[in-house]
This record gives sequence, structure tokens and C-alpha cells, in this order.
Amino acid sequence: MPIEVLPLNSSVTKKLNMIPKLKKIVVSIAMSAALAASSALSVEACSRFFWNTSGKGMFASRSMDWGHSFDDVLLINPRGMKMDGGVGQNSLQWQSKYGSVVSSIIPYAKKYNFTIDDGATDGINEKGLTAHLLYLEETKYAEPTSTPGLSYLRWVRYILDNFATVEEAVEGMQKVRIAPVKLGGEVLGAHLAIEDPTGDSAIFEILNGKMVVHHGKEFTVMTNDPSYDWQITHLEQYRDFGGQREIPGGIEGADRFVRLAYFGKHLPEPNDDVEAVSYVLSAIRNVAVPFGAPYLGRGGEVSTYPTWWISATDIDNRIYYFNWVQNPNIVWVELNNIDFSEGSGKRQVDPKDPSLTGDISNLFTPASL
Repeated sequence: MPIEVLPLNSSVTKKLNMIPKLKKIVVSIAMSAALAASSALSVEACSRFFWNTSGKGMFASRSMDWGHSFDDVLLINPRGMKMDGGVGQNSLQWQSKYGSVVSSIIPYAKKYNFTIDDGATDGINEKGLTAHLLYLEETKYAEPTSTPGLSYLRWVRYILDNFATVEEAVEGMQKVRIAPVKLGGEVLGAHLAIEDPTGDSAIFEILNGKMVVHHGKEFTVMTNDPSYDWQITHLEQYRDFGGQREIPGGIEGADRFVRLAYFGKHLPEPNDDVEAVSYVLSAIRNVAVPFGAPYLGRGGEVSTYPTWWISATDIDNRIYYFNWVQNPNIVWVELNNIDFSEGSGKRQVDPKDPSLTGDISNLFTPASL
């Protein structure tokens, strides 16, 4: 798959400094028009936030927003599992080097003949590499080529199974073609954000058949449409990012992107890692979508795509926090207490169980999905 890597020193944000003021106004008008057009299309939603505390560690948070529940479960994936890309002929082949804990939509996906190896949307591996799969309608997958194919429903697994750092993953993705598969009768567009204990970050998008990678520590926020380069350009119109516009309060992807970037920028330094987790949770809750909140649908109809769950990850300490929003409790998994050895088996737990609270590392049972 053709790949374009945009490193720290060549971000669209820095390029904007070369645009004359008058041209910026024209760009602003064009972006506003594009946002208005995309808002009628981009209804499904999620948000991701990565925070380097400059002393207390690395922390990430994420929300899952959709028009219905996927009945998500948490899974433990051990080392040594033989995997393939899940796209039939010319599928990528690998054996997992690292164990991981993931959130998976397989209870929903299995209705469409997917297996337990499909459907991971969020998670962390034992090396501290984390991955978050979000919806991106603007995605246009590449046509089949000789490059081995990987279903977007196995993208998170591939990253967490094979790589210890963001840099390794960026290099590895140059040898992979992300392939479309139908889920519920349609192919879903997707983009992926990853981060690691060094503070490195990368965002992968597939636009016009080409993999575009934003790689650098400054890429800390991701929501949905429009594409990422549009989002970071649009951000410069707002207070604290070079512009004069007030921080927006809407639930569309562009509004959530600006709001999450703004509040993330103002988080105070935490006293300890527990406080840091509470801070990233407070940031992601600020862009959560309440039940019943209206989106403008494709044909002008009003739909709702609420937040079903949020996660937070203490990357340095390898702790994965999860809150099903219809439950009052937060649960977490401490990867340092998990047996990831080859042959230990895939295990599951249902985080929607309202009786669960606190550390559930020892409550996983053999996977039966």
C-alpha cells in the first residue's frame, strides 16, 4: 500500500505559518463549508486523547460512540497465537509476539460470521503500546494488490501482537494493506491512533487508497471526519491555537476535536498516576455524547449516537481502565498480573456486568464467544 509519513517537523500546523493572512480567511471559509457538508454525513463518532504528563507518565483515554451497542467484551490475547489478516486470499500471516488486553465488538460481529480474532477496537499490549480504532467515513481503501491484506477488524490485533513501540509499528505498516470487509452489510471506514511509553504517537488514515501517517508526539487528539490534516488546520482558528474563535460545544467530530485539544492543553500536572487517570477521564467525558443527543443524519433525519463506554490507559504501569457508561462502576485490568504465556488461552470478561468493580484481572474466564 502506498504510504505517506508526516513527521513532527512537517505537520500541516507548521505549514500554515507560511500562508498569508488573507489566504487564511479564504481557507477558514472553505473549511467551514466543508464542515457543514461533512456534518450531514459523519454521524458515527468516537474520540481519543493522549497525555504526556512530563513527569508522572503517559496516559490515554477513548470513547466509543455509535447508534447501537456492540455488547463489547474485554479479552486477554496471549503470546504465540497464529493469526491471519482475515481477508481470504493473500491475507497477512503472523504469530503474536506480545500479549494484550483489548475491548472487542465480537459479540455483535459474530452475528455476521466473524470470529473472536476480529473486532478489537481498543487496547494495550504488555510492552505498553496502545491502539484505538475509530470511525472515519472519508476512508477509501486501496484496491487489492500483491501486498498482504489485513482487515480493519484485525488492525488493532496486528499492531498489539507484533510491535513494542510506535516507531516499530509505523515501519511495519509500510508492508501491509488495510482491506475492507463488510460488517452488518456495509464496509466501515476506520482510522487508527497509537502511542507508547516514550510519548511517541502516530495516526493512520487511508485516503484515496493511500496510507497517510501523522507521526510525532504532538498528535495527541483524534475524533472522526473530516480527515486529520483538515482537523489540525481547522484547530488554528480557535483560542489558544492561534485564532480568535471561541471553543465549540457541539458533538460533531470537528467540535469534539477542538474541545478535547483545548481542555487537554490545560490539564494540571497530577500528583500521582491515579490522579492522572482521573484527569484523562475528565477530558474524554467532556467530549462524550449523551443518550438522546441529536445528530443530523445523511438525509436530514435526526439520529443519536451516544457514548457507550470510555477507557483510560495508564501506559507506564500497564493498567487498562474501562467504564460501561450505563454502569456506575469503573473496572480495570493490571497487565503485570496477567499470564500472557503461549498456551495460556484467550480469556474474556463482560465489563457490562453491573456487579463488577475495581480490579478484575483475576475474573477472566476461558473465551467462549
